[in-house]
Amino acid sequence: MAAAAAVALLTCGAAGAQESRSPRTPNGRADLSGIWRSASNRFLNDLAAGASEVALTPWAAALYKERLASNGKGRPSERCLPRGVPGVMLAREQPWKIVQTPGAVIILFHESLHFRQIFTDGRAFPADSAPSWFGYSVGRWDGETLVAETVGLNEETWLDERGHPHSDALRVTERFRRPTPGAMDVDITIDDPKAYAKPWTVTVRFERVAGDALGEEVCAIRPAA
Repeated sequence: MAAAAAVALLTCGAAGAQESRSPRTPNGRADLSGIWRSASNRFLNDLAAGASEVALTPWAAALYKERLASNGKGRPSERCLPRGVPGVMLAREQPWKIVQTPGAVIILFHESLHFRQIFTDGRAFPADSAPSWFGYSVGRWDGETLVAETVGLNEETWLDERGHPHSDALRVTERFRRPTPGAMDVDITIDDPKAYAKPWTVTVRFERVAGDALGEEVCAIRPAA
């Protein structure tokens, strides 16, 4: 009877370990696919909220102060313009879907039907890529973690709704990892020597959303009454 109890305990432990282990793709990579949303709007409102130190350069500090004084007037999102990277992922009410292929990770967004492409086929950044709302992203696997680097972001985007600025020198590094089937953590590093004295990093938690159908939302600027 004691032996049977021990076997049952071992069986339950193995089952629990399997349930907590994140899914894998056929080639053995961590499977990040599915629909996700931010656990809160904390980092959408203030990306620096979780950073230990964020030191702005004089140019960036002046611009940030101006945006704070105007209560964020003119932010891209109020004009139906893309939030950029990483802002496009940070609104809790705006889920997004990862489609994972051998050569690229595609992110489809509920918000205004935007999309991102993170190429994982070993390519380098193009030498003459024009600046764009979501930049150009290349990725690689570091064990269980997808490491994505993005450059070429145009200067019209804000890092958050408060107005943290960036320049054309911005490089965003994201480290996607799935500690449990229902959660994803993304370490976001902001590296912009024109706007910040040194790089800074925050970790954002995302939650898995049930189902596989992503809805759509089309942004429309409503005329003043």
